[in-house]
Amino acid sequence: MYTSRRLALAIVALAITAALLAPVISRSLAQGRLPAEPDMPMGWNFKNLSPEQQQRMLRFSAFVNKKVPEEYLTAENEVGYTTNAIAAGGPLYLAKCAKCHGDTGLGNGELAYSLNPSPALLAYLMQQPIAIDQYLLWTISEGGKEFGTAMPSFKSELTKDQIWQIVAYLRAGFPAVGDAVTPSAPPPAKTDDPDQKP
Repeated sequence: MYTSRRLALAIVALAITAALLAPVISRSLAQGRLPAEPDMPMGWNFKNLSPEQQQRMLRFSAFVNKKVPEEYLTAENEVGYTTNAIAAGGPLYLAKCAKCHGDTGLGNGELAYSLNPSPALLAYLMQQPIAIDQYLLWTISEGGKEFGTAMPSFKSELTKDQIWQIVAYLRAGFPAVGDAVTPSAPPPAKTDDPDQKP
């Protein structure tokens, strides 16, 4: 009997507590907060993102919603992904990009740790659906000032073909500069004719 009386009192106490807290919990949930975390929005929310994530989302959103100059949206990569383009893009990347983005695109260049937000992890970005040629051309050309990042604009320093060469280098997976073969002329054709030397 004593145990059942105790249980009944506990249930009544819980019911009263729930009744008293229900309006507080309901108001907090309606405002997108949990009572235990008054300043934390619930669920996925732009406010939940770090400054790096926020600027990247703003950049992606601008591109996806076509809030960039038409010249970038309709640009065609005429340089391609040839060995020559990759070989030319490697030194350009090292000279213009590696100090922040790192030699292999891991965001660990010598200046990276002094930047906030941090440089993009290009090695990972290249695997994402957003990393289409036009997005990369726009990002490298215009830089990140509009989005609150320290990435400079390269459109006045590099030609469009040079930017495409950097894109080719990124797509090739950041090969060591100097490893790419850049033949000045095609190799001679092999022949069975003893009078012609290969």
